Amino acid sequence: MKKLFISLLALTCTISLAGCSGSAKPPESAAPTSDKATDALPELGKDPVTVKIMASGGMFSDDEVQKYIVEPVKKKYPQITVERINASASKLPELISAGEIPDIVANYPGPMGSNLAEYKLLYNMEPLIKKYRFDVNRFAPEALETLKIAGGQDYLAGLPAYTNTFALFYNKDIFDKFGVPYPKDGMYWDEVAELAKKLTKSDGGVQIRGIFPDGIGRIQQQLSIPFADFTANKSLLTNESWKEAFEIWGSLFKIPNLTEGDFKVPNAGKNQQAFANGTLAMIASHSNLLNTLKTAPQVNWDMAMYPQHRKAPGIGQRLDSPILSITEQSKVKDAAFLVLDTLLSDEVQTAMMRGGRMTVLKDEKLKSEFGKGLTEFQGKNLTAMTKLKFAVMTPFKYLPDVDVDKILSKAFNAYIVDETDLNTALRTADEEMNKLIQEKLRK
Repeated sequence: MKKLFISLLALTCTISLAGCSGSAKPPESAAPTSDKATDALPELGKDPVTVKIMASGGMFSDDEVQKYIVEPVKKKYPQITVERINASASKLPELISAGEIPDIVANYPGPMGSNLAEYKLLYNMEPLIKKYRFDVNRFAPEALETLKIAGGQDYLAGLPAYTNTFALFYNKDIFDKFGVPYPKDGMYWDEVAELAKKLTKSDGGVQIRGIFPDGIGRIQQQLSIPFADFTANKSLLTNESWKEAFEIWGSLFKIPNLTEGDFKVPNAGKNQQAFANGTLAMIASHSNLLNTLKTAPQVNWDMAMYPQHRKAPGIGQRLDSPILSITEQSKVKDAAFLVLDTLLSDEVQTAMMRGGRMTVLKDEKLKSEFGKGLTEFQGKNLTAMTKLKFAVMTPFKYLPDVDVDKILSKAFNAYIVDETDLNTALRTADEEMNKLIQEKLRK
């Protein structure tokens, strides 16, 4: 009995010490009582709910709304009905005045923050992101950074649906006619400028133009060049970075005969039509151009990666996405978030990729699906659109993109047609930017 008592006492001490020791571990078979990774997600009520989303026809066609939003949401959440308000037909201020504020509004990054703030629609979506365990790390890190800058807040005020991705489109017939080698993936802007010089010439009385790279804002976005010092509230348009930007972009426009007639001022629509008509050899454009090319089977075209700047190798354009924001006034925020969650699911994003809408998710396997559903474009170098990283958006604080673009475009357009010299153009733009800054600060 004495030996038994001693044995039991030793066992009791061992158990007691194990319970008190921080180094002791429970058996591997023991399961935690509450593991967030395995907890069931919150469930939406079964009562019918309608989510109204406001987005323009350019962001989503009617067919895309049905295919990528309405139908997948109805399949996953039968109680949710999604109604689309076409921003091309209805205006947000009118809806707000009528007390019909949408549950979700879509903005491009430039006007996003100012629009949400102006109409008092800003809403911090991060509690819902946490509640439904939405993994924001699925996004490319540059996209996440841009989302916060676009919203003008230190929190996420919206999530991107997809992004317009960029490439250098080229007309193979023009290159063949003039004996110039096709553009290749990985080219820089100065190399593209040399190609454009060889392709800008008259052909049987028809002026062929070598390149349209879009307006000055594209190089600003690619290099993330700041246009103001918001600590000192002062313009930065006369610094060396802006001088270099005007020079490299100017080298693309100052080719003789490139900016004649209807093309004196950069205009994306006119140049897309010129490309479809066979009078423009190259156009640096985004994936929406694919829709134009669907209706232009006569164009023998292909694409290469979007040209890079030597100071920023591997960087393309910034996020050019419809950013979907739940409004502060929405009474169905949970249902609205589940609509966004469904849109950003791997299943729906894969379908969008196959249809030519570029994902902002960083999954390389997903990226490999880009354009596979566009049977009319089989054999085209569509993967060129998936290879570059996003540029990060430049903070704009209280300066709306549209106001800044007007100042930059006015100065650059005068420079490329030799109405003014480079230094005068930048100095004038700098003065106008400082004036704009003071106007905004007084409000």
